[in-house]
Amino acid sequence: MNAVLPTLIRSAVVATAVFSAALLAACSRSGAETAAAPAVRPVIAQTVVAGGRDRIERYSGEVHARYEAPIAFRIDGKISHRAVGIGDRVKAGQVLATLDPSDATMNAAGAQAAVTAATSQRDVARLQRDRIAALRDRALVSQAQLDQANDTLKAAEAALQQARQQLGVRENQVRYATLAAEHDGIITTQDAEAGQVVAAGQRVFGLAWSDEREVHIAVPESRVGALRDAAALDVTLWAQPGRRYTGTLRELSAAADPQSRTFLAKVAIADAGADVQLQMSADVAVTSSGNGAAVVLPASALFHQDAQPAVWIVDAHDRLALRKVEVARYLDDGVAITAGIAAGDRVVTRGVHTLHEGDAVRIVELPFQPTVAER
Repeated sequence: MNAVLPTLIRSAVVATAVFSAALLAACSRSGAETAAAPAVRPVIAQTVVAGGRDRIERYSGEVHARYEAPIAFRIDGKISHRAVGIGDRVKAGQVLATLDPSDATMNAAGAQAAVTAATSQRDVARLQRDRIAALRDRALVSQAQLDQANDTLKAAEAALQQARQQLGVRENQVRYATLAAEHDGIITTQDAEAGQVVAAGQRVFGLAWSDEREVHIAVPESRVGALRDAAALDVTLWAQPGRRYTGTLRELSAAADPQSRTFLAKVAIADAGADVQLQMSADVAVTSSGNGAAVVLPASALFHQDAQPAVWIVDAHDRLALRKVEVARYLDDGVAITAGIAAGDRVVTRGVHTLHEGDAVRIVELPFQPTVAER
């Protein structure tokens, strides 16, 4: 019994050694196979479309008249009566508001009195000159006295002319106490009320006197060129979502607003009718042609290699290749690329900084791929 036990122990040790060697060999083969077959990475990509689609951008604005301007009194005063309000239609010459005329009337009366006094002084100076002239004919006075009388008469006539001009100014101010419409139109704003003291030139009403309508929109500086070269402009009123109007760019501001840093654009509504009313909210759809050479990709697709812009392309064997591109400009929603990619190329758009040349990938399709081409 004692002789058999050592034999059994030696057999167990040998069996354990053989099993361990076999297990290590199997693990080595599995690791080698894993190293030889790297994992396929999923990537998000989109296919470049030949010619792209039309690019549409929308801006919100308000409907205005082609011609509109503020209306104000030309003198200071207290408003005694307001005759119209917002939305009222007015005729040329119609009274809109009046100032208390008492001050202007008294000033005019004072100017009239000054004219009367100046007239009297002119008449006295003329009589004095005629008397001295008669004495000069008889050699009873010197020529110097006659010259002095003539100068006095001229000064009196000049003073009378000045008084008459001042009377004209004062009479105008009496008329300026009444604010009247200069054109047929619609009151768009009301900025003062009866009993309020206003300064000369202070806005009291806004008057639109044109039947032509246009939409005012604010355009960021990066999209000014696209607006100027737009293939089409369509206007839609919020109150009439199913109706579309043709728009035309009538005016584009030459300078940006100092606060918003946007440019004011005025889009004329060519076929506006009576249903297009002032101050309505509207949308302007700016359509840029998709037949240009530049391809717009998401900004997340752009990669840089040695300061050179590039994108990752998925080749026919589903492997990655880095391709250099030329960027025309940077947009609010992407980058416009003019060279380096072609129609049919599959461009990786997400996670580009974690990829490597030659990686095997699997494309994950998105429900919407916004590849477009723009002018």
